[in-house]
Amino acid sequence: MKSAGFTLIELLVTIAVMTIVATIAVPGFQGMLARNRLAADYNVVLSGLNQARSEAIKRRESVTFRVTQSSPWEYRITTADSSDIAIRSGGDGQVSLTSTNITFNALGRRANCTSGCDISVDHSDAGNLDLRVSTTGRIGKPTS
Repeated sequence: MKSAGFTLIELLVTIAVMTIVATIAVPGFQGMLARNRLAADYNVVLSGLNQARSEAIKRRESVTFRVTQSSPWEYRITTADSSDIAIRSGGDGQVSLTSTNITFNALGRRANCTSGCDISVDHSDAGNLDLRVSTTGRIGKPTS
């Protein structure tokens, strides 16, 4: 007579298989989350630089993109009279930015840079992505 249910051997084999699958899947999932976080923060910084440039053109005055905090990162977009246009910040301390001030003139060109015109978005686990602002004001990845 057969009773319903699982035997102890069946239960142990199932737990062993689940443990093996979890051991393989979790590190890959954490790496994917880190890469997605880096990409998301990179896009926020990229959109902030584009916003600063377009505000300079729209207002016909100098506008500055300034990284005020490296980790957790924060940037401010301000006008020539130091009034804030936008303030954005990162959620956790895993992503950091290089400190810099980039000013766009009324034509959308880069007026000046402190600490270089490159911004590096670094993640403690996923590496880094770089942005460069050219003299014409174009924002993109640096060419190697």
